[in-house]
Amino acid sequence: MPSEHSSTAGRRRADNRRFDAGIAHLHRYVAAHGSSSPPRHATIDDFPIGAWVDSRRTDYRLDRLSPERIRRIETDFPDWQWNVLDAAFADGIAHLHRYAATHGTSNPRQHDVIDGFPIGQWAANRRADYRRGRLPADRIALFDNEFPDWQWNPQDTASTAAFEAGVTHLHAYRAVHGTSKPRQRDVIDGFAIGQWAAKPPRRLPSGPTVGRADPPHRSRVPRLAVDRAHRTRPQEEHRRLRQRIQNPCSVSPSADRRHQCERETGLSDFVTMSECAAIGS
Repeated sequence: MPSEHSSTAGRRRADNRRFDAGIAHLHRYVAAHGSSSPPRHATIDDFPIGAWVDSRRTDYRLDRLSPERIRRIETDFPDWQWNVLDAAFADGIAHLHRYAATHGTSNPRQHDVIDGFPIGQWAANRRADYRRGRLPADRIALFDNEFPDWQWNPQDTASTAAFEAGVTHLHAYRAVHGTSKPRQRDVIDGFAIGQWAAKPPRRLPSGPTVGRADPPHRSRVPRLAVDRAHRTRPQEEHRRLRQRIQNPCSVSPSADRRHQCERETGLSDFVTMSECAAIGS
């Protein structure tokens, strides 16, 4: 009959074999996926590597993992995270690096996927955390340092680009036609300049804060809102009344305000036709 000592030694050897098998499979998972933080249900060669990693983190949290095993995991896997939330973030960063290497940009569309990982949704969630003030400063710095083209507000960037493209084409239109007042159906160089000038403008972000703190190094484009003459009369009267209440100067802009508008666009006749509102407010 085996002694209690030999039974304990046998269990220890079996436990060591299971641990070594987990380490070996995690190495294979890293080689295949570039991360030592697999999802909970992940497998590699039919081995439940996600569950194994979760168990090791639980052992660590409950102080059941020996110092030797802690050192081995941290030595073998430099990107290892003991905290599951930190691990999920590191996994997202690793996938964003792979997305950037594949597509040449670190700004995925919302439904984009890389290696089965929903990188577009993950990026959208991190931007939402940032807007709500829930993203720590070290993680903000990580995005800014590791992804030079990362945009915290890609919609603002797109709006800015569209506005600048319109102003550029309006300059071209004036050079050809001698006026900055295109008709609604007019086109210049394939750009629907008449429609651009006619549609209600989107107010572009301005200043160092727009509803939240932006990184100080992010340049912002001054806001320019331009009144359009072809709204229906009830809409126009309602808008004018609201402007009188909110910003009396926007209805009859002063000479200084008008000159500021002119400087923003470089199109004096377009601005004279328009009513400048809330520049830089």
